[in-house]
Amino acid sequence: MPESWEERADVDSTITTELHDSTTAPGDAPPPPVERRFTFVTGKGGVGKSTVTAALALLSARQGHRTLVCELNALEQVAPALGHAPSGGRVTKLEDNLYSVNIQPEMAMEEYGLMKLRFRALYTVVFENPLVQSLVRFVPGVNDLLMLGKAFNHEREVDAEGRPVWDRIIIDAPATGHGLTLFRLPHIIADAVPTGNMHLEATEMWSLLTDTKRTAIHLVSLPEDLPTQETCELRDRLLALGLPLGLMVVNKMPMPLLAPTQRGRFARWTERPRDAELASLWDAAHIRAGRVALGAQYSDTLATLGLPLVWLPQIATNRLRRSDLETLSSHFMEKLTP
Repeated sequence: MPESWEERADVDSTITTELHDSTTAPGDAPPPPVERRFTFVTGKGGVGKSTVTAALALLSARQGHRTLVCELNALEQVAPALGHAPSGGRVTKLEDNLYSVNIQPEMAMEEYGLMKLRFRALYTVVFENPLVQSLVRFVPGVNDLLMLGKAFNHEREVDAEGRPVWDRIIIDAPATGHGLTLFRLPHIIADAVPTGNMHLEATEMWSLLTDTKRTAIHLVSLPEDLPTQETCELRDRLLALGLPLGLMVVNKMPMPLLAPTQRGRFARWTERPRDAELASLWDAAHIRAGRVALGAQYSDTLATLGLPLVWLPQIATNRLRRSDLETLSSHFMEKLTP
């Protein structure tokens, strides 16, 4: 991350005071975070953002919502995890109600250029000019803006009858540092370019990002020290930007080995068995009990952030299968269904 959390505090506070107020009016409560049309999944690298994205996408599709999963110029994980070939840079149907796309800057720029210039020959003259391509490559944030802009265009797509093409758009966002840069970018661009088409596009993107009726940013963490600390800081930074937060997902929660009655009996068993095999089982149960207790402490800390909390059980496997993602999706459904 190019700057510390503290170094950005004053800048974020300034941005917050300048935001256009897109919150809902008093008494007009926004929908639950999981029901909003434009959602992001973010968190510290390695916490399982793509796993959570895939599980939420399965849940949305099963509920009958036409769902689009967006990955941002990344090694695709969602489609392969669900047992499908990578989608590439084009919107691809995976299964009923579920589509995916890996948004790539070059293709996003081509789509944007053709949309604005309308003729490929004119696009070729302007956007395939080596000078323009060099400028795009070296200007910080342009690629992020292109990718976010394409996701934004998917959100405002409508069919022949004027209805939204997508009921849900779920974006597997970059990890914490890069993610914060991505979320800030439309406001920064709108401020830096005070007039013109780019200003209008950036302003509309920022309006969508701050809209509590349509947008939510889900946070993912692990029940561990560093992910918990970074998630708490991330939550504060996003709130300082005025962005609407969604779920707090605690991934890979260690599960107890024993039933509640058995745990009580085991807790009273303080002397280690002399039998070697029984002693190994006794050690394993104590280690697991310690991990469960520690995980519960971190989960309790994350619960204080004030977001709807969902924890997902740890699954003992080196590589999640489709059936594992089905299990996690069902867990979301149990936790989020009244």
